[in-house]
Amino acid sequence: MTVLLTGATGFLGSRIAHALIATHSEPVVVLGRGDPSHLRARMVEALRVAGEGPFDGRHVGQLRCVSGDVTKPWLGLSPALYARLAGEVDAVWHCASDIALTGERERLYRVNVHGTTEVLAFARATPQRCQLVHISSVAVAGARPNGRVMESDLSDLHGFETHYDASKFTVECLVRQWAERHSRPVVVFRPSIVAADRKLPEGAAGHSLSVLGDMLEAVSQGGAPGIPAQRPGARRLTLRLRVPSDANFNIVGDRYATEMMIRIGHDRRYQGAAAHTFHVVHPQPTPLRDLLAVIEEQYPGLRIECADDDVPDPSDAEQFVAASLTGFLRYCRHQRVYDRSNATAASPGLADPAPIDAAFLRGALGVTRRGADHSGSTR
Repeated sequence: MTVLLTGATGFLGSRIAHALIATHSEPVVVLGRGDPSHLRARMVEALRVAGEGPFDGRHVGQLRCVSGDVTKPWLGLSPALYARLAGEVDAVWHCASDIALTGERERLYRVNVHGTTEVLAFARATPQRCQLVHISSVAVAGARPNGRVMESDLSDLHGFETHYDASKFTVECLVRQWAERHSRPVVVFRPSIVAADRKLPEGAAGHSLSVLGDMLEAVSQGGAPGIPAQRPGARRLTLRLRVPSDANFNIVGDRYATEMMIRIGHDRRYQGAAAHTFHVVHPQPTPLRDLLAVIEEQYPGLRIECADDDVPDPSDAEQFVAASLTGFLRYCRHQRVYDRSNATAASPGLADPAPIDAAFLRGALGVTRRGADHSGSTR
């Protein structure tokens, strides 16, 4: 089975690529920007990181890199190559996406909406046997504050927190319409925050929590508006964040998420003109307080308080953090949970993931030293 994969150099896409190549020995055609030789070098490194070790040379021959761009007509390919690929692939996994939570609407829609439209056009040119897999997000639920989100739900009733949410919702609508119009099945995955429980190598594609950890470390070393560098003897600092004290969010480990998606999207075949949708989430939400406790442990002298309402007279530091984490803080205000009945039924035998505990969060943030050790460091 030959698989065309977009977004393969990203955090999640590289893990899907590794599973397809190294575990299932499938030929994978990676579509990405840049010269094919440079794209291949990036992919081999991404696969090394995803596999947590050297990328076995036995599998290198399964990787083919093609220079293209999902936002361009014909995916940026020549008509001849476009037609040839459409005729030879047995599956299309569309992982490419702009995940900037607070990105500008035009930018997000160009990549997420227009890019998916081009991928759908390509999928239409493939044989009926070709299975389309689309990576969406739980963010399609928009600004829905609470309740149980079913895998069949797709509504704009509550509006959206950001342009990112709106773009992912619009894309899912397009995918459903495509399936109905062309009488083709589509597999749609809605992952939550997919994170690794270990520090990633410098330069590797990151996830939301690793990006947060990098920002915190940069601020601690150099300080920021109103935030002193975290050196021994630095004054104590209290930050008030406008999030409910009982806020939570859903984090799922990358190994579990990848295994579930491969079992559902690769190992099973689907029929009918429908989008088969699956929540790739952890069965238990993670309290925000758990994450904040890990951050406070790492940076002695820092105390983070949650506020249900607007923070009165915010300090320079509080304004800086609120501006830097706008999208993240908005999602922390939700109290909704995600049904996973379809996903568990379609992946029998897959054990539930381990709890998201302090050790997982430290690894996801890239924390390598406990707070006591950090306080004794010199910079």
